[in-house]
Amino acid sequence: YHTSIDVGGFRYTYGAGGGITRTSSPEGGGDNAESLRFVPPNGTYRESVTLGQTWLERGEINSIIQRMRDGKFTGDKYHMANRNCNHFSETFAMALILGNLLLEESDDSKIKLDTFPAWINRLARTGTAFGIDDGNVCNVVAEARLAAGCKEKVGWSLNSSSDVQKSSNASKSQKKELTESQKAALAKLKKGSSRK
Repeated sequence: YHTSIDVGGFRYTYGAGGGITRTSSPEGGGDNAESLRFVPPNGTYRESVTLGQTWLERGEINSIIQRMRDGKFTGDKYHMANRNCNHFSETFAMALILGNLLLEESDDSKIKLDTFPAWINRLARTGTAFGIDDGNVCNVVAEARLAAGCKEKVGWSLNSSSDVQKSSNASKSQKKELTESQKAALAKLKKGSSRK
Protein backbone atom coordinates (compact mmCIF):
# COMPACT_ATOMS: atom_id res chain seq x y z
CA TYR A 1 0.00 0.00 0.00
CA HIS A 2 1.02 3.62 -0.54
CA THR A 3 0.27 6.18 2.18
CA SER A 4 0.66 9.89 2.66
CA ILE A 5 -0.33 12.41 5.33
CA ASP A 6 -2.62 15.40 4.78
CA VAL A 7 -2.18 18.18 7.33
CA GLY A 8 -2.71 21.94 7.20
CA GLY A 9 -3.76 21.97 3.54
CA PHE A 10 -0.75 20.01 2.32
CA ARG A 11 -0.08 16.37 1.46
CA TYR A 12 3.28 14.92 2.52
CA THR A 13 4.63 11.73 1.03
CA TYR A 14 7.89 9.80 0.87
CA GLY A 15 9.43 7.87 -1.99
CA ALA A 16 12.61 6.70 -3.65
CA GLY A 17 14.65 9.40 -5.36
CA GLY A 18 12.64 12.43 -4.24
CA GLY A 19 12.50 11.69 -0.52
CA ILE A 20 9.82 13.70 1.29
CA THR A 21 7.63 15.80 -0.97
CA ARG A 22 4.82 18.25 -0.26
CA THR A 23 1.92 19.12 -2.54
CA SER A 24 -1.40 20.85 -1.96
CA SER A 25 -3.98 18.54 -0.41
CA PRO A 26 -6.77 17.61 -2.78
CA GLU A 27 -10.03 19.33 -1.93
CA GLY A 28 -12.58 17.04 -0.33
CA GLY A 29 -10.20 14.10 0.13
CA GLY A 30 -11.57 10.60 -0.27
CA ASP A 31 -12.13 9.07 -3.68
CA ASN A 32 -13.14 12.18 -5.60
CA ALA A 33 -11.43 12.91 -8.93
CA GLU A 34 -9.14 15.57 -7.41
CA SER A 35 -7.90 13.13 -4.76
CA LEU A 36 -7.46 10.25 -7.19
CA ARG A 37 -5.01 12.23 -9.32
CA PHE A 38 -2.54 11.95 -6.39
CA VAL A 39 -2.60 8.13 -6.41
CA PRO A 40 0.76 6.77 -7.69
CA PRO A 41 0.87 5.00 -11.06
CA ASN A 42 -0.31 1.38 -10.75
CA GLY A 43 -1.93 2.30 -7.42
CA THR A 44 -5.57 2.00 -6.45
CA TYR A 45 -7.28 4.31 -3.98
CA ARG A 46 -8.52 2.36 -0.97
CA GLU A 47 -9.60 4.81 1.75
CA SER A 48 -8.77 7.90 3.78
CA VAL A 49 -8.25 7.38 7.51
CA THR A 50 -8.39 10.16 10.10
CA LEU A 51 -5.46 9.49 12.42
CA GLY A 52 -5.97 12.31 14.89
CA GLN A 53 -5.58 16.03 15.39
CA THR A 54 -2.61 18.32 15.82
CA TRP A 55 -2.38 21.85 17.17
CA LEU A 56 1.06 22.46 15.76
CA GLU A 57 1.63 25.61 13.71
CA ARG A 58 2.94 25.55 10.11
CA GLY A 59 6.49 26.38 11.28
CA GLU A 60 6.48 23.49 13.76
CA ILE A 61 5.22 21.10 11.08
CA ASN A 62 7.95 22.32 8.73
CA SER A 63 10.53 21.73 11.49
CA ILE A 64 9.34 18.14 11.90
CA ILE A 65 9.66 17.56 8.16
CA GLN A 66 13.11 19.14 8.10
CA ARG A 67 14.33 16.95 10.96
CA MET A 68 13.01 13.90 9.09
CA ARG A 69 14.81 15.03 5.92
CA ASP A 70 18.01 15.68 7.89
CA GLY A 71 17.66 12.25 9.46
CA LYS A 72 16.86 9.07 7.65
CA PHE A 73 14.00 9.98 5.30
CA THR A 74 16.06 10.89 2.25
CA GLY A 75 15.36 9.49 -1.20
CA ASP A 76 18.53 7.42 -1.25
CA LYS A 77 17.55 5.67 2.01
CA TYR A 78 14.17 4.49 0.70
CA HIS A 79 13.76 0.71 0.97
CA MET A 80 10.62 -1.23 0.08
CA ALA A 81 10.66 -3.29 3.29
CA ASN A 82 12.72 -1.28 5.79
CA ARG A 83 12.00 2.40 5.12
CA ASN A 84 9.01 3.14 2.90
CA CYS A 85 6.09 5.57 2.58
CA ASN A 86 4.17 3.70 5.30
CA HIS A 87 7.04 4.05 7.78
CA PHE A 88 7.16 7.75 6.90
CA SER A 89 3.41 8.23 7.35
CA GLU A 90 3.34 6.50 10.73
CA THR A 91 6.47 8.32 11.95
CA PHE A 92 5.20 11.73 10.80
CA ALA A 93 1.74 11.12 12.27
CA MET A 94 3.24 10.12 15.62
CA ALA A 95 5.37 13.28 15.71
CA LEU A 96 2.30 15.40 14.90
CA ILE A 97 -0.22 13.73 17.20
CA LEU A 98 1.70 12.07 20.08
CA GLY A 99 4.20 14.85 20.81
CA ASN A 100 3.82 14.92 24.60
CA LEU A 101 3.77 11.13 24.90
CA LEU A 102 7.00 10.99 22.88
CA LEU A 103 8.52 13.53 25.28
CA GLU A 104 7.32 11.97 28.52
CA GLU A 105 7.21 8.19 28.00
CA SER A 106 10.60 6.49 27.94
CA ASP A 107 9.29 2.97 27.24
CA ASP A 108 8.90 2.69 23.45
CA SER A 109 6.60 -0.32 23.81
CA LYS A 110 3.98 1.93 25.45
CA ILE A 111 3.89 4.34 22.50
CA LYS A 112 1.53 3.47 19.67
CA LEU A 113 -0.66 5.43 17.32
CA ASP A 114 -3.75 3.24 17.67
CA THR A 115 -5.51 4.92 14.74
CA PHE A 116 -2.79 3.88 12.26
CA PRO A 117 -4.06 0.67 10.60
CA ALA A 118 -1.74 -2.27 11.34
CA TRP A 119 -2.43 -3.96 7.98
CA ILE A 120 -0.87 -1.10 5.99
CA ASN A 121 2.77 -2.07 6.49
CA ARG A 122 2.30 -5.78 7.26
CA LEU A 123 4.21 -7.00 4.20
CA ALA A 124 7.23 -4.81 4.97
CA ARG A 125 7.28 -5.94 8.62
CA THR A 126 7.14 -9.56 7.48
CA GLY A 127 10.04 -9.03 5.07
CA THR A 128 12.13 -7.40 7.78
CA ALA A 129 11.31 -10.26 10.18
CA PHE A 130 12.62 -12.74 7.58
CA GLY A 131 15.93 -10.95 7.36
CA ILE A 132 15.41 -8.51 4.51
CA ASP A 133 17.51 -5.93 6.30
CA ASP A 134 19.93 -3.48 4.75
CA GLY A 135 20.87 -2.01 8.15
CA ASN A 136 18.42 0.84 7.66
CA VAL A 137 15.27 -0.52 9.33
CA CYS A 138 12.93 2.26 10.45
CA ASN A 139 12.32 2.43 14.20
CA VAL A 140 9.07 4.42 14.00
CA VAL A 141 8.94 5.50 17.67
CA ALA A 142 12.61 6.50 17.93
CA GLU A 143 12.44 8.42 14.67
CA ALA A 144 9.16 10.10 15.66
CA ARG A 145 10.93 11.31 18.83
CA LEU A 146 13.72 12.81 16.71
CA ALA A 147 11.22 14.32 14.27
CA ALA A 148 9.28 15.93 17.11
CA GLY A 149 12.53 17.41 18.38
CA CYS A 150 12.35 15.66 21.75
CA LYS A 151 16.08 16.11 22.35
CA GLU A 152 15.59 19.89 22.07
CA LYS A 153 12.39 20.16 24.13
CA VAL A 154 13.16 19.17 27.69
CA GLY A 155 10.24 20.41 29.81
CA TRP A 156 8.12 21.55 26.85
CA SER A 157 4.56 20.61 26.07
CA LEU A 158 3.34 20.03 22.53
CA ASN A 159 -0.38 20.32 23.30
CA SER A 160 -2.79 23.20 22.82
CA SER A 161 -2.37 26.18 25.14
CA SER A 162 -5.12 25.01 27.55
CA ASP A 163 -3.40 21.62 27.82
CA VAL A 164 -0.05 23.36 28.32
CA GLN A 165 -1.42 25.03 31.47
CA LYS A 166 -2.66 21.68 32.81
CA SER A 167 0.64 20.02 31.92
CA SER A 168 2.75 22.73 33.51
CA ASN A 169 0.68 22.65 36.73
CA ALA A 170 1.03 18.87 36.92
CA SER A 171 4.75 18.92 36.24
CA LYS A 172 5.58 21.59 38.85
CA SER A 173 5.55 18.91 41.52
CA GLN A 174 7.98 16.70 39.56
CA LYS A 175 11.71 17.27 39.87
CA LYS A 176 13.57 17.21 36.55
CA GLU A 177 17.22 16.30 36.10
CA LEU A 178 19.48 18.68 34.19
CA THR A 179 21.54 17.42 31.27
CA GLU A 180 25.33 17.71 31.46
CA SER A 181 25.32 20.68 29.06
CA GLN A 182 22.63 22.42 31.15
CA LYS A 183 24.67 21.82 34.32
CA ALA A 184 27.77 23.29 32.65
CA ALA A 185 25.84 26.37 31.46
CA LEU A 186 24.39 26.87 34.95
CA ALA A 187 27.85 26.58 36.51
CA LYS A 188 29.16 29.26 34.12
CA LEU A 189 26.27 31.56 35.03
CA LYS A 190 26.86 31.06 38.75
CA LYS A 191 30.57 31.61 38.37
CA GLY A 192 30.01 34.83 36.36
CA SER A 193 27.49 36.26 38.85
CA SER A 194 29.74 35.51 41.88
CA ARG A 195 32.50 37.70 40.40
CA LYS A 196 30.32 40.83 40.45
